[in-house]
Amino acid sequence: MKKILVVETGGTFATCSNSKVRSLSGEDSKKIYDFDIVKDRLKGYELVLDRERPIYTLSENMTLENLNILLEYLENKDFKEYDGVIITHGTDTLSFTSNLLSLTISDKKVPIVIVSSNHPLTNPKANGVDNFVAAIDFIENVKATGVFVVYKNFNGIMEVHLGSRVKQMNQVIDAYESFKNVRFGIMESRSFYINTSKYSPSLEEVTKNENTKDIKVNLNKNVILIHPYTGLRYDYFQIDENIDAICCGVYHSGTVNSQDINIDQSINTLIKRCEKYNIPLFIGELTSGVEVYESIEKIKESSIVYPVYDISLENLYMKIHTGLSITKNNDELYDFINNKNIFFEKIVERH
Repeated sequence: MKKILVVETGGTFATCSNSKVRSLSGEDSKKIYDFDIVKDRLKGYELVLDRERPIYTLSENMTLENLNILLEYLENKDFKEYDGVIITHGTDTLSFTSNLLSLTISDKKVPIVIVSSNHPLTNPKANGVDNFVAAIDFIENVKATGVFVVYKNFNGIMEVHLGSRVKQMNQVIDAYESFKNVRFGIMESRSFYINTSKYSPSLEEVTKNENTKDIKVNLNKNVILIHPYTGLRYDYFQIDENIDAICCGVYHSGTVNSQDINIDQSINTLIKRCEKYNIPLFIGELTSGVEVYESIEKIKESSIVYPVYDISLENLYMKIHTGLSITKNNDELYDFINNKNIFFEKIVERH
């Protein structure tokens, strides 16, 4: 019989609720494999599931150490006997894991689909069972290879995202979104409908991609991720030789505070400290080919400031971690991050 590998990592997908407190479930709780719709799908496709558990944690507790264990497991796993892989994961940090896996194992020649649940599976409001079943449908009916995220959003649409474009969960509307809203497609009645946007790759392009085959990663570097906000005190960051890189986001207009007035709240304070230790400071989510504000033009004059275009901040953060494992200096790292399009993370017009 055909087989799908299910890689269990924990998360809400594996929790139960007791006295309104959610925790990883015990062995006696109802699992995804107990639901009739899952059993029927497997029977209909003549599928069996292999289950393995390299890590098991609530996703808010995900660490670089856990990701290293997961990476090593996936890199060394022989997928030839499987039609596809389903990774169950918590919603809180799924975007970081999906972006990392897109940068490192999207060449495995099987569909790798990451699924999650907004509530414990036995909750009537939970979408986890639907997501899991849609992942099976995607694997069996689409045959696209790479890393994907399948998730039914608040509006009932079962969306398929490239793993390299997934943003952090939108807590207001309980939804995942692709960077710049360029999702890969949707699942409906077991069928896949691809997004025909000029910014979205074709199934053929995705399946032919082999850009990760030489990327072997060990996450052991110190990278700081900073989101700007009014009143952010850049002088509070302890910057020294132990920091390997900084990933800094921008406001909606692609801007940061770079005035010398109230210098403690200006990114210039951070830049000066980074210059002292030659720490690369990456600025993302910038858009190429558009007018820019002088606040960004000003800071680009620094030798350690590297503007990064057309990828999400989540992808940038994981791409910095990935690049630090395979490059030797700041310029090589910047070339890898800004110029290499590993798994279609760059939102640029397709030709």
